[in-house]
Amino acid sequence: MAENSSSCIACEGNLVLFGRRLDYEYHRCSSCGTIQLLPMPDEADTALSYESEYANVSHYESDPDRCRASAGPYYRAIIRALRDYGVKGKVLDYGTGWGGLLGMLTDNGFECQGVEMSSEMAGYCRELGLPVKQGDIKAVKGERYSAIVLCTVFEHLTDHGRWLSGARQLLENNGLLITLQPTAGFAGLMGRILGLGSLHRPLPQLQQVFCPPWHTAFFSFEGMKILGRRNGFDLLEIRPAPQGRSGGITGIAQRCLEHVNRFGWYLMDVLWPLLIAHTFVLKKVDFPRETSALKPK
Repeated sequence: MAENSSSCIACEGNLVLFGRRLDYEYHRCSSCGTIQLLPMPDEADTALSYESEYANVSHYESDPDRCRASAGPYYRAIIRALRDYGVKGKVLDYGTGWGGLLGMLTDNGFECQGVEMSSEMAGYCRELGLPVKQGDIKAVKGERYSAIVLCTVFEHLTDHGRWLSGARQLLENNGLLITLQPTAGFAGLMGRILGLGSLHRPLPQLQQVFCPPWHTAFFSFEGMKILGRRNGFDLLEIRPAPQGRSGGITGIAQRCLEHVNRFGWYLMDVLWPLLIAHTFVLKKVDFPRETSALKPK
């Protein structure tokens, strides 16, 4: 079952209505600042939707070549993190999509495996010769990996705690989980500004940020730290994620914002509010374990 209590999925704090988008409600945690759908979409229904229709919904780029081009900076950021932490063994790309990250991992010498819920996307990847299994995390049960990577996937899960528990079982001792995902700071700030602070105005889509039912949660930094600790992961580092590379005016805006964000991150570090997404580096640890301080950048 999906996480459908009225408390925060990260810290179990109290939730307050943040805004509505289409027929869905996003709620914000008054303790850690995480933003989530309430109620959370049903896990079984969501799995069927991903398998049968996700490749063709407007949320995700339906052209594989354009998808790889626009998401290239994300892929390179994840590979940079793998190298910085000296990952040598097998890597699992969870939520492979059209195979852009998996192909780049292969080209960069990583032994890797992909998992994708969409049958169309998984089939496409296999036609390219990429090692992709169709399904969720249970599709690779019993395998062992040095690292698991997710590129804009964690915000799509419906039961984040249970997924982390399953991921932990797949990782070797001290294995890494690297996830690049949109976060609560930007979503919360722009949702309030563009919604003019009114709960009666629908939340703006914000270039596919508020996109229910696909985007279920935007975690705050504190929310990710707590969620990870509760499920056997130590949060090592938070990195600023790059902007995507769309075409036209959107692409120009992305490049401009990326330059602004580099300067803002240099000045304010994690307090800089205009980064849409961040990369979290978590390490599997033994229970019980207190979360360590974040690694200096």
